[in-house]
Amino acid sequence: MVLEEEIWFSSEEEAQECARIFKGLNVSVHIRTKVDLDNRVIYKAPYTALKGVLEEEISWIQEENQEDGDEITQVFQDLITDLSEDHALLEKTFSEHNPGDHIGIKVFDVLIHDGVIPDTEESMDAFLKEATLTRILELNNLLDLDEQGMILSNTISPDDAVMSFFGDDIPPLREESLKKWNIIRSLEAKDTFSFIVTTGPDVVFLEELTDLEDFFERIEYDENTNFFFINLQVKQVLVAEILSIIQNEGHRSKDELITDFMHRTLPIEDEKLHIGLHLSPGYIEGVLSDLKKIGILKGKDSKLKIVIS
Repeated sequence: MVLEEEIWFSSEEEAQECARIFKGLNVSVHIRTKVDLDNRVIYKAPYTALKGVLEEEISWIQEENQEDGDEITQVFQDLITDLSEDHALLEKTFSEHNPGDHIGIKVFDVLIHDGVIPDTEESMDAFLKEATLTRILELNNLLDLDEQGMILSNTISPDDAVMSFFGDDIPPLREESLKKWNIIRSLEAKDTFSFIVTTGPDVVFLEELTDLEDFFERIEYDENTNFFFINLQVKQVLVAEILSIIQNEGHRSKDELITDFMHRTLPIEDEKLHIGLHLSPGYIEGVLSDLKKIGILKGKDSKLKIVIS
């Protein structure tokens, strides 16, 4: 159904709340769950090996005068800088803590106790450093866990600490370099859940949007991905124009309506803004079919009429 709308959530609770709002506004709605696999290539090796392979790639690129060599070199150099910062963080941690000490308190609080994500730039920077440290320690089996938090179980030379980076963040590394430096390449798969709120076509007759606007603002839904209000406005203008044409003429054929809306400009907001419609025959057919299903239109394709309630 082309008049229905889909809104995607990563939180089931937020999807359920959104569905409750639609139901309270007398809009038909249901929720479906979609599970995807997020697959990423990860390179893993001790710090010295990762740094070595990147430095070797930089030298090879410079010797070969590769096209886009400066850009690729900068990517590799930035990654070396990131690894060096992680190395320094690990070195500092081992110099300040002994095996048996609790570390990663902020990360533990967020992950285990549903703590609050930091909301200032300074506290977020500190949280991200702690998260990076936790990831490296876990990668090297240097973490234990108790009811109070995460415990540093042992220390190693930061040079020997296994680190990692994602393969899709950088240009491809040469196979001979990977073999020389014993870099482990693995495909990491993680399942991701999406909860999709799907309205019925009757959503086009929704007039009161305040509750939905307040809801999206409260949960800080990404406005760049939330096209619901834009789509709804366009569909409402389209449906209103279709019904107006049929009402004024008494009836209208499907083919005539398809021709009407292949290219049509409609004013909105007191003609200060216009919507240009360039719609395929299949889309218009879908709109008319939806309007029939919800009891707004009736009749054969050659003579569509508005149902008088």
